[in-house]
Amino acid sequence: MSLRGHHRTESTHEQGISFLVVRLGKTRLALPADGVRGVLTPAEAGVGDSIKAVGITYQHLDLVGFLMISADFDTADTRVVLYSNGRSHAAVRVEQVFGLTEVEPVQCIPLPAHFRADERTWFSGMILHGEGLALIVNPTWLLGEVAEVVSMTPGGMLR
Repeated sequence: MSLRGHHRTESTHEQGISFLVVRLGKTRLALPADGVRGVLTPAEAGVGDSIKAVGITYQHLDLVGFLMISADFDTADTRVVLYSNGRSHAAVRVEQVFGLTEVEPVQCIPLPAHFRADERTWFSGMILHGEGLALIVNPTWLLGEVAEVVSMTPGGMLR
């Protein structure tokens, strides 16, 4: 209470950051939740180079190929994450979705020094998740890959 009798509240608590944590191979990735537009089963996603949902076309993005990791998409846990920044839209197939998790900004760990090459643009840091780490995906890089691939392929279709 202040001297004038009014209550004054001060927030000593920083606002949390939400991530959708997914798995590709043995790698856990944390997608900033503000870009997640939906999570579909492969049957809901259908076949083709893109997915149309709520009037928006999401181009399939081969994240496994970009990151050069192996993944098994023939499991019951396989999902397609629809991701967007309002201008670019991607459909990313993942092996498993762990769900949303919220962390304090101080819990976002910078990449260690041995990350020296392109991965510095792919990931913006790490968070603890379960008994391991999840790499925070840089949405600018992720959605930039969609724009780059679409502009380089005939008719804007991903191959």
